[in-house]
Amino acid sequence: MGTCRIHEMFIDPALTLIVVEAVEFRRTTTTTGGFTFGNIAPIAVVVCRQDGTTALDMQAKPASVEHLRRDNPELDAVLSA
Repeated sequence: MGTCRIHEMFIDPALTLIVVEAVEFRRTTTTTGGFTFGNIAPIAVVVCRQDGTTALDMQAKPASVEHLRRDNPELDAVLSA
């Protein structure tokens, strides 16, 4: 997968929406120059409420919050705050 990034899309006293995205960069060089290609793809949406945290994958099926936290230390830091 590449690198993941975490984006807090919506913050409200009752609800926070966090997007987990995969970021991938490819670099190609030729004799006349170089090219960089990037791709950003959503992985999951994390919904944080006072009564708990829920994650959904991009097919709107439940995803494991613990799995996402383990694979994305930045998400773990945001959720722990």
